[in-house]
Amino acid sequence: MQPQYKSNSEIKFLARMQTGQYLGILIGTVLLKFVISFLAVDLVSSLIPAGTTIGFAVNYIFVFIVQVIASVLNVGAAFIFLKSACSMPSTIRDLFCGFQQNTVKILKIGAVIVVIESICMIPLEIASVQYVNVINSIPLLGGSGGTDLRALLAGSTIDSYELLESYSILYNAMMKFYLIMFVCAVISLILTLPFFPAFYMILDFPNWSATTILKKSFEVMNGNKLRLFLLYAGFIPAFLLSLFTCGITLIWVIPYMNMALTNFYLDIMSVRNKTVTNT
Repeated sequence: MQPQYKSNSEIKFLARMQTGQYLGILIGTVLLKFVISFLAVDLVSSLIPAGTTIGFAVNYIFVFIVQVIASVLNVGAAFIFLKSACSMPSTIRDLFCGFQQNTVKILKIGAVIVVIESICMIPLEIASVQYVNVINSIPLLGGSGGTDLRALLAGSTIDSYELLESYSILYNAMMKFYLIMFVCAVISLILTLPFFPAFYMILDFPNWSATTILKKSFEVMNGNKLRLFLLYAGFIPAFLLSLFTCGITLIWVIPYMNMALTNFYLDIMSVRNKTVTNT
């Protein structure tokens, strides 16, 4: 009998139980990983201003390097989530396990993934610059418009047509920016789906080379990419809900989603191993 994959509903149900059981260490892992990555990128942005073309290029390169190095933390996070999914105790020190072994291999795989993500985000970078330029061009918000805004706050009257026109420009610019951001994120997700198992495989198969892991990731994800995409899409309502809670619910949603992804990996590997055994 051919082994069957768990449904996404079963995977999410299992993930909810495990997240509730190990919530403390999972929240700590997600928060610490985010803080370290954010501070590193913020430090680069502070030391290398992107106001000029050269500055932007240098800043982009260093941010890329930081993102590749952060891949090591992704392996550590995967280690903690795998341990939790298998009912094994873990500590926050496990987040840094990638710096103790296989670091070069992790950086190679991380570089491949970050390159794809960076290319997908180029339109968003361009849109971001355009969005700032639009903001600065609105009389009430940018440039010399700061004077108009101060006048408005001081009680001076401003033509209603000018106000509506400024709002319309701002609204259209925001919608265009968010649309481009959404499209870039979806394309990036789709193109990186084949590499989803890579960071987990680094832990499960430490003797495999970076090239072998990437090839095996493609093989394992054959026929599973749509299932994984739908699993990601299933968390969209939870992320939208976080907008109404000032992001507070993300403390639960992000560990829960990562636990579901971990169980997805364990499921596809379990079915693969049973299939190989049966044949």
